Amino acid sequence: VDVLASSEVSVSVTLDKKQHEEDIKALVQNLSSFAEVELHHGRAILTLIADVTRSSDVLATVFRVFSVHGIKVEMMSQGASKVNISFIIREDQIDDAILKLHSCFFEDQCDVGLVEGGQIR
Repeated sequence: VDVLASSEVSVSVTLDKKQHEEDIKALVQNLSSFAEVELHHGRAILTLIADVTRSSDVLATVFRVFSVHGIKVEMMSQGASKVNISFIIREDQIDDAILKLHSCFFEDQCDVGLVEGGQIR
C-alpha cells in the first residue's frame, strides 16, 4: 500500500503497479466478503512535500491550479506531520499537474496566482 485515506464509512488504498494481477484479483475477492470493493486503473500519485507552516497556502495554490486546469483529485492523503500531501489523479493528467505546479512553486510563473499568507500574489 502506497497511500491510504479513510473516513467514517470507507477506506481507500493504492497498490503498487508491481503487484501481480492475480494477487490483486485474490485481494479483491477476499475483501468483497467484508465490503463493497471498487478497483480503478490508470491512476497516478502526486506527492508534495511542504513546510508545515505553509501547508494551508500550498494546498490553496494546488487546488486553484487543479480547478482551473480541470485536474480531478480522486483521493487525498496527508501525513500526520502535515509535511507530505499525496493526491491520486488520473494518469493522463499527471504530467500537466506536475508542470503547472512546478511553474507555480519553482518558476514564479503561476497562472492562477500563488497563495502566500492567505493572500493571492
